[in-house]
Formats: sequence, structure tokens, C-alpha cells
Amino acid sequence: MKMSGAIFPVRGNVEWFQSESGNIEIILKKDLSRFEGRVANFLGAPTSVRRPLDEMNSSLWALMDGSTTVEQIIVEMDKIFAERIAPVAERVSRSIAEFVELDLVVLLHENECVDWDIGPSNM
Repeated sequence: MKMSGAIFPVRGNVEWFQSESGNIEIILKKDLSRFEGRVANFLGAPTSVRRPLDEMNSSLWALMDGSTTVEQIIVEMDKIFAERIAPVAERVSRSIAEFVELDLVVLLHENECVDWDIGPSNM
């Protein structure tokens, strides 16, 4: 069996939505201890934080649906942003790596499938 080297970035099982401006906002749950959770609940403090993405990372987020390879994403981002994203391969690769480090994106091979919801949250 021949194994392909293609890598497909896919959004993780995380809450997100597209704002009125067209950019993506990711909703991250705060990692609170049991005590902190009780205090937050008592005080009515938020247990999540919204992380708005800029235009380029919003476009990148939309492309990371598991059907597009890293190479295809680089080509598409270059078409959309041209010289504003130069050097495109390095910037896209770095952004994808940061999403992976934050556990917001998973890298899959073409024979792997997504068994979680990658769509926007109902806001």
C-alpha cells in the first residue's frame, strides 16, 4: 500500500463563528480549577473567552476543513493575499503550526477521516 505524504489541516472540535465583519471568532473554554469554577459561577464571571482572528487567519481557518492539503492552502492564500502574505509558504505554515499548538487544528493524512463537527457554532 502506497502512503501519500499529503497533509490535510482540519479544524478541531472547537466552538467558532463568523462575526458580522466576516472574520472568524473562536470561543475557548477557560481552564479553571474546581475552586476557580465555583468562584466564577458565584460571581457570574465568563468561563470562556472569544479569540477574534484577523482577515488572513480567518481565511486560513475557512480553508482548514480537511478537504484541502497544506500545499493547496498555500496556493489559495497566495491568490487571495498576494504580496501582503509574502513569503506565503512560511507564513501559512507558521500559522497552521500555531493553531496545532493551541489544539485548535489537527493534521490528518488523506486516508484519515474527521469524526467531529468542524462547522460553526450556533450563535
